[in-house]
Amino acid sequence: MNINNKMKAILCVSILLFAVLISGCTTTSQQSTAAVATPPSLLGNWTGTMNGYSNGEGYNNWTDYTMTMKVTEQRGRIFSGEFLFTNQSGISSTNKCAGVIGRDGKTLSMVEDGGGTSSGSLVAPDEIELTYTNGAEPFTISIDSLKKV
Repeated sequence: MNINNKMKAILCVSILLFAVLISGCTTTSQQSTAAVATPPSLLGNWTGTMNGYSNGEGYNNWTDYTMTMKVTEQRGRIFSGEFLFTNQSGISSTNKCAGVIGRDGKTLSMVEDGGGTSSGSLVAPDEIELTYTNGAEPFTISIDSLKKV
């Protein structure tokens, strides 16, 4: 085989290899569709504690307050209700809230009326842990541990 034939053979193999690589790179990959977990019902009252930090106050566990999350409506993975904060004198304040349950059936993302967001998870069927953040002055962050009552 002379040098011209070798060059032609190398060129043909290179073109064929290039065509195979191009066709492999342009095929679409199959999308994996993760099954959506059946969302758990969060309806009802969840009560617990708050531990956190507020700018200007410092670290605080808000022992004078009881926190209750009342989930009053749920449609699939979306829910709404209110947070009720009651002090030892029985005086309370209320913040409306809404949230979503993640595709895994455990992850929670929430927003509150007047500012502030929470993210967290269902630790158990009757237990939620949330991390609350609010960037408004005084900025606040807390860990909220709630049990279904």
